Amino acid sequence: MNQHSVKSTFVDRIRNVGESLETLTPSKGIDLMLNFYDDHAVEGCRSDHGDMLLYQWGTYDWGDGESFELDVTRQLIFGEGEDEDIFQLSLTFKFGSTKELGQLAYGNRWCLSRDELEGFRNFIYHSASFLTTNEELASSVQLEYGIAG
Repeated sequence: MNQHSVKSTFVDRIRNVGESLETLTPSKGIDLMLNFYDDHAVEGCRSDHGDMLLYQWGTYDWGDGESFELDVTRQLIFGEGEDEDIFQLSLTFKFGSTKELGQLAYGNRWCLSRDELEGFRNFIYHSASFLTTNEELASSVQLEYGIAG
């Protein structure tokens, strides 16, 4: 797969399992992203940590009120690794702020290679952020792809 077809290939994967962004739960969406990472290499990525995953969570206020966000991002680094060479495919689940979600600490964890994927998957599936939201429908689900820098 080339860098220009990353988002469309992932969207096709979502559709192929009979889902849409609106119907994805974190459990289904994160599983799709982790399997997508495992199944589809991206041509032209740097050999040293050029294709990684990031799992992150926390309560944020971007000007529209607080929401709890759960996100899995695939980061792709091409060329020299300058800002314009770093692309991210981010799948973000946003939930209305609740006391339970507000008590979850902010955090993140990287998966630097496919060799780390099973440990990364295990970390996510046992994290409080995932266990609290895994089967819930988010108030919004966003899928973005573009230059990260």
